Amino acid sequence: MANRIKVLLTGAGSALGREILAQLLTMRKVFEISVLDIKRGHTMAFFEKYKKEIHIFYGDCSIQDNSVEACKGQDFVIHCQSLEKANADKRLRLAEDVNTMGTRYIIENLERFSPGAYLLYISTVGVYGDRLKAPMISADNMTCPSMGDYDALTKLQAEKLVQESSLEWTIYRPGIILGHDSSLLNSSVFCMPLATRFETVHIRDLASACVKAYEHKASLWGRTYNVGGGETCRIVYSDYIRRLFKLLSLGYPEFPDRAFATRNRFGGYFADGDALEAILHFRSHTLDDYFKELAYQQPILKKLANKIFGGMQRKSLEGKSAPLRAIKENDKAKKKYYF
Repeated sequence: MANRIKVLLTGAGSALGREILAQLLTMRKVFEISVLDIKRGHTMAFFEKYKKEIHIFYGDCSIQDNSVEACKGQDFVIHCQSLEKANADKRLRLAEDVNTMGTRYIIENLERFSPGAYLLYISTVGVYGDRLKAPMISADNMTCPSMGDYDALTKLQAEKLVQESSLEWTIYRPGIILGHDSSLLNSSVFCMPLATRFETVHIRDLASACVKAYEHKASLWGRTYNVGGGETCRIVYSDYIRRLFKLLSLGYPEFPDRAFATRNRFGGYFADGDALEAILHFRSHTLDDYFKELAYQQPILKKLANKIFGGMQRKSLEGKSAPLRAIKENDKAKKKYYF
C-alpha cells in the first residue's frame, strides 16, 4: 500500500517490543513495519510468524554497522532495545554498550539515512533514583539514579544523546511496567523498600502510548514524559506484596528483620502523568485489572513464588534476600548500599 508510515521497532523481541508489534500489526494499513533485534532462536521463531507482514532485520545495536540497513528510509522509530535490567545492573560495560552506545549508533544512522525521522526513546523511572522522601515526581525534576542502578544510568546517558540529536524526538519514562507476567515477582523483590510508593503502567497501555505517538508528534516532540496509569495504578510496595501473597493463597509471612532494603531503589507517583494521557488517551487498565490477570495464572505464579521465597522458610529467605545476607555477612559496602 502506498503512503504508509514507515516505522522501525528496535528490541521487537522483548516483552514490550512484542506488545508494541502486536498493536502496530492491527494498523497495517497505516504502518509499514520493520523490526530490529539480535538474531536468537526464540526471536527468530517469534518473527517467523509475521514474516509476510513485516520487514525483519537482525543485528546488535551496539555494533554500528548492524543497524544501518534497518535505519534507511524510516519515518518513525520506536527505540526500546535495551539490556535487561538485572543484567545491566551487574555488567556496567555491557549496559553502556547496549543502552548508551546502541542508542548513539541508532541516532547516527538515522541522521544519515533518515534525517526526517521521528524518534521515540523508551527510558525508565529509575533515572529519578530513590524518592522515598519525595514521592511526587515531575519530568522536570533533577535526575539522580540510585547507586548501582546501571540500567538507569546508561539510559540517562542515552536520553542526553537523543536530546542532542538533530532528529525530532520524544522520551518516555515509564513507571513500573506490569503485564501478564509476574513483573515484580523476581529475585530482586527484596531490594525494593517496603515503604516505596510507585505508579505502574500496564504493558498494553505503554505500547498504546508508543504506537499513538506518531499521530501526535507535533504535540510531543522535543519533550520528556512520565508514563503511568494514573491514580488507579498507584500502590505502596508493602501493600503490593500483601496483595500478591493473598492472591497466591500464601498468607503473609513474617519476614526477618531487614529482609528488605530501606534505601537506594526507585519509585514514586507521577505528578504530571496526566499530561500525556490528555494528548494520547492511552490508559485502559488499572492495577485491579492487572491482579485479575494474575489470578488466571495462579498455578504458574505459585511455583515461581515458591522458587523465590523457598516456602517462606527463614533459612531460604536468608539465602534469597541480598539485604539480609549483607547483614549476616557484615558486608559493610553492601550494608551501605541497602540500608
